[in-house]
Amino acid sequence: MNKTAYEKSQFRGKVKETVKLAEALRTDKDTPEDVSFGEVVSDKFNITLPEFYRDLGIDPSIDTVHNIYTLMSEDERWLIPEIFREALKLGYRKAPIWPNIIAAEEQVNGLTQVLPHINMSEAAPKLVGESETIPLGDLSFGKKTFSAFKIGRGIKISYEILQFSSLNVVSIFLQDFGIKLGHAIDVLALDTITNGEQLDGSESAPVIGVETPGTGANEGSTYRDLLRLWLRLSRIGRMPSVMIGGENMALRTLMFDEFRKYVYGSPQEKLNLKTPIPATTNYFVHGNVEDNQEIILDPTSSIIKMNVNPLMVESERIVSNQTEAFYASLTMGFAKMFTESAIIMDQTKDFNGNFGFPDWMDVDALQNVNIEE
Repeated sequence: MNKTAYEKSQFRGKVKETVKLAEALRTDKDTPEDVSFGEVVSDKFNITLPEFYRDLGIDPSIDTVHNIYTLMSEDERWLIPEIFREALKLGYRKAPIWPNIIAAEEQVNGLTQVLPHINMSEAAPKLVGESETIPLGDLSFGKKTFSAFKIGRGIKISYEILQFSSLNVVSIFLQDFGIKLGHAIDVLALDTITNGEQLDGSESAPVIGVETPGTGANEGSTYRDLLRLWLRLSRIGRMPSVMIGGENMALRTLMFDEFRKYVYGSPQEKLNLKTPIPATTNYFVHGNVEDNQEIILDPTSSIIKMNVNPLMVESERIVSNQTEAFYASLTMGFAKMFTESAIIMDQTKDFNGNFGFPDWMDVDALQNVNIEE
């Protein structure tokens, strides 16, 4: 630590109030903001976070937590949770897939929210003669309750690590802790996509079979089965640009000739398919998807991440075993937008048996309307 810079620092005695400002923004009862300490420093002092540390005489590549505890005042010790929060947040956003499979993020107040649920029913257009009254259709509006919850975990760091490891080194390990937190959020997102957020399972994604069910070399899912789901979702108005599966299903799908082999030259006849199917598909491999299943998903209408309170990091010193405990927590949840935004393809189920499309996905019935009645 640079004692000369510390003695001359313009920010001595201002750390605690700055940290408190960041905490106040994150815990505001009406509009909590997921702000970083660096953002607060920038807004308050018009400098970057590295410049802030430098002015205080702190070099994260050399200085340890022990240096801050012993060589600085009580005010500067408020920096420790913020330094570790930055590392956790970096890891939290580094590896998970949930940012790629949600439609949006919304800030909500409270653990329980009432969300709209709109059911389209008899609303097909009808022919209207001159001076005739335009017939009314029905649009039923319902509501559903969404519940958020807190998730968190603590981690203990020994005095030896805090004394001899630089802030940068400790932050690298805490990033891994943040990555695991992100993986936990992935599991919650996939569970909502698969089962919905309602306890009665009313918004569960339909499970669709294949033409030749099985898991052998000549059985199981084929490109034709995948194309069928793409077409049906596209006709409903969804663009299934994401697939999620385990390693075995990913390997099988990636080995489809349609994905693996290149075709040179041009066909004699050219077919322009106007019912859109994805030209490119993002495939995410995740261990939380059941064996022999793949999720086909339109991320633009799938789930919304509901944020109640942002990532919070708190600490306490445990003298009895000479460790420093850090606790990370956040309050959030996922809510499903449209049930038909996701389909589960199961290669062990028979499409022609009991695992075809559900009645509510019968697009032909929706398109074959009589506008004269």
